[in-house]
Amino acid sequence: MNAVDRIAQAVHDTGYRSEAVVRNYAFADVLVDANTTRTVPLVAFTRTPPSYRSAALAVVNGDGRRAVDLVNEHRALGAPLLFVVDHDDVTVWQVRSVDPPRALEKIKLADLTALFARNQANWHPDAIHRAKSVGTAGGSYQLDFVDLGLLPAIEGEIHIKLDRLLVETLDLARNAPAGDRLDPRTLFRVVFRLLAAKVLQDRRHPYADGWNPEDLASVLTGIETYYMLGAIDGSANTALPAMFDAAWRHLRAGISFSNISSDDLAFVYENTLVTPETRKLFGTHSTPRQVAEYVVQRLELHKHKPEDIRIYEPFAGAGVFLVSALRHLRDLLPVEWSDQQRHNFLIGHISGDEVDPFACEVATLSLILADYPNHNGWHVEEVDLFADGALAQRIGLNNVIVCNPPFEAFSKADRIRYAIAGDTHSKAIAALSAAIDAKPLALGFVLPRSYILEHQFAEQRRRMESLYGSVEILKLPDGIFGASDVESSAVIARDLRAPMTKTIRLLSTEVSERDRSSFLKTGQTTVQREVTRTLDDNPQGRLWIPPLYDLWDYLQHNPRLGSVLESRRGLEWKYRQDQAASDVEKPGYRLGYANSRNLRQYRSAPAVWLDFRSDQLRCGASHDWSTAKLIASATRLSRGAWCIGAFADLEGLLCSQQFFAMRPTSAVTPNDLLALTAVLNGPLANAFLAVNSPKDRFRVSVVDAIPIPISLPAKLGELVEAYVALLDSSDILNGAADQLPRLLAQIDATLLEAYDLPLRLERQLLAFFEDSERPVSHHWQHWDSLYPVHGLSLSERASGRFNPGGDWVRKIFQPLPEDQISVLRDYVV
Repeated sequence: MNAVDRIAQAVHDTGYRSEAVVRNYAFADVLVDANTTRTVPLVAFTRTPPSYRSAALAVVNGDGRRAVDLVNEHRALGAPLLFVVDHDDVTVWQVRSVDPPRALEKIKLADLTALFARNQANWHPDAIHRAKSVGTAGGSYQLDFVDLGLLPAIEGEIHIKLDRLLVETLDLARNAPAGDRLDPRTLFRVVFRLLAAKVLQDRRHPYADGWNPEDLASVLTGIETYYMLGAIDGSANTALPAMFDAAWRHLRAGISFSNISSDDLAFVYENTLVTPETRKLFGTHSTPRQVAEYVVQRLELHKHKPEDIRIYEPFAGAGVFLVSALRHLRDLLPVEWSDQQRHNFLIGHISGDEVDPFACEVATLSLILADYPNHNGWHVEEVDLFADGALAQRIGLNNVIVCNPPFEAFSKADRIRYAIAGDTHSKAIAALSAAIDAKPLALGFVLPRSYILEHQFAEQRRRMESLYGSVEILKLPDGIFGASDVESSAVIARDLRAPMTKTIRLLSTEVSERDRSSFLKTGQTTVQREVTRTLDDNPQGRLWIPPLYDLWDYLQHNPRLGSVLESRRGLEWKYRQDQAASDVEKPGYRLGYANSRNLRQYRSAPAVWLDFRSDQLRCGASHDWSTAKLIASATRLSRGAWCIGAFADLEGLLCSQQFFAMRPTSAVTPNDLLALTAVLNGPLANAFLAVNSPKDRFRVSVVDAIPIPISLPAKLGELVEAYVALLDSSDILNGAADQLPRLLAQIDATLLEAYDLPLRLERQLLAFFEDSERPVSHHWQHWDSLYPVHGLSLSERASGRFNPGGDWVRKIFQPLPEDQISVLRDYVV
């Protein structure tokens, strides 16, 4: 018995099914640029059908080559363990995504049985399958020889190469004679058949032997028979085969599908073919693969018995959630089940509905691709879920709900047609409310970003808080949906709370703008915050953990800005605002501020004449404009950390609705007003508004909730007065501008000293503004660049008492006298 035979026997004895151990296995090396196919003598898979996701261990012959290079060449196989056989020696290598491979153990061939016996628990197919899934299933099971970065690396490259291959295939079809007149439905149907045929051929399925691959008509007929699909118009004659012949030849010559996970193929099929044009033409919506994958992973389906799970996707669109659910639920099924047993189980536990017939077909075909090698049996029903209680009825039959509902509002016709539209104007709210009503085991929804903080979703947040023990909100960046620029988020709720349980676990996860591409490729998020808190008797729906949460918690008992300033939006006219301002005085006009664009902190906007005729004003005419006040931007100055600017108005001027007019609630001195300007322009107020506001505007309630110091030192107003005077000074052109950054830092330092923050929280606050541009009229440096002394508060650094180049530590921390050292030594010893 040779080495490969002996390893095959040991693998069988470890628990691998015979059909999961494959000889002479060919796979595409997607981690190199060339279209390279490699073959290994033996691979053992944790599940069938074989793919990089289920590859557990493989065997290669050393042939005298450098082992490290040999192992690296086989990374795309996806197996965490590679056995390199060199004559009578066998070396077990850990395959790693980035780091060099690591030799785990070297033995003689005669000791092979003992090697597998020692590692039987860790090398069992279930153990490796769980370990490979730990990064995606939310579990805690891990084996140190499984590199969790390997699967995402392979997956990302597979999707890039598949998408490229499919785009090239589509272009060849469209460029064929009469191809430019192809109906998108026909294109979808033919491409599905081509992909399915290539899968069967590359995986050497016996059924593929029944057609002639050089005769596309034979191929199309074979796939239609295998999957029980009706013939496409024209496939029985020469029109379609001739049109797609070049495309079919190109696809066949592309990367091998033998080691590609079938659900990857389904995702790429849906993503590449459902273009912005087809979405517009058919109204078909879709969810980015990694969004669906993230949501389904975080549902933690492994906590439940598979037989207790019934997954349902309303408004299924192209079925991306369904494909993701199929993969995750399939991974939970017993390893000894056959492919047919798994198929029979899955079609009874996963379902979806969609009103668009074309989307139903795309979703069904995607599920067929993801369920290789099983025949058809999937059905995504064509249902108008908003009609006649259909949504509640269908959701009620299932207990895990995943959904990307339509975001738009009900139209006037919808409100007449649908009874459900009488309860809310939003289709997304109607869908989410119906899901919450059913109290499923778990739910995952893609929603507008307004779900996170806005009042319109407040009731749904409260109900989820009262029902579930774990709620996670995923904040997604703009552009994540490609075809749509809508701001989006996702909510994942699970673990129905027992009656006596009074705690809730909250997670808030963000994907930043800079990490958008990385997330879409690997699912990697930017930051995650977690807190477990006691449930309120009357849930408030506070599910989002904002950045700097510990800081806001520390300041929860501080007074709020609304206690000292009454904030109201400025004038609003009955006609267009740009027509309400004039550069020259007119009857009924008064001086004021019209436009907050390009506003700079502490500096007033250019004053113009504003229409103050009461009959032309929609609101603001009754406000007392004559008193001294603060004026602040009501729209965000940027989407970054520095988002608001304010200045003191001591002359009683007007302002438009692009500003807040902020009047003191009690009599204050001009110095007090200037100090409050520092609060609004300071880091804490800007951070508070940045994390609690949408991207374009501020809510009055949030502005009123800004924490302020218990008292403000008189020095603060004096510093602001000096800073503003210097800003307006003509000396600014003669070198005085160099003083402005440090004077502004003095203002910030004095303000933060008044808040009396622990150093840890102050450091977190200042770090929040790294790489942000401050809206001031001069160059601004981050405080850490201006005062590069670590371990001190900003006020200590700005005081000048601690020279970063001096020996201040030695001066402050003097050595103990010898007699005290002796006493301390005796005590310690």
